[in-house]
Amino acid sequence: MPKKLRSLWQCPKCGERFVTANMWHSCGRFSLDALFAKSEPDVPRLFKKFAKMVRACGPVRMIPQKTRVVFQVRVRFAGCYPRKSHLLCAIALSRKRNSPRFVKIVEYTPHFIGHHFRIHSESDLDAEVQGWLHEAYDVGAQKSLTKPFRPGTC
Repeated sequence: MPKKLRSLWQCPKCGERFVTANMWHSCGRFSLDALFAKSEPDVPRLFKKFAKMVRACGPVRMIPQKTRVVFQVRVRFAGCYPRKSHLLCAIALSRKRNSPRFVKIVEYTPHFIGHHFRIHSESDLDAEVQGWLHEAYDVGAQKSLTKPFRPGTC
């Protein structure tokens, strides 16, 4: 039988949703306009294309924060940090992926591995990135936690 995931906890102050109750976070309401205020005009356009690619994976919540904007299904699985002339993007994958495009890889848990890459132009938002986003979406949906247990499998 597949495991059923429990409902998300909602912060009574800011309304954000998390997989565990009382998870640490900064309550606040932030806007995309404020987040991209110091970026060159191309950067918000790159973000819009990135966001469209994320939404092509399935239903998501987009959450602007003080220094980044994140995307969440059950957990946050993708995000962008606007810079003056580019986006620094981060995605959570279930396994370490090798690509010269990754500028940083951080293993948070064995099945939640952060991969960071830069987007300088629309050509950087290609089929390879779309594939990573589909895999990251499954991490955000916690699909690995809902798979039926089969003896002899990990």
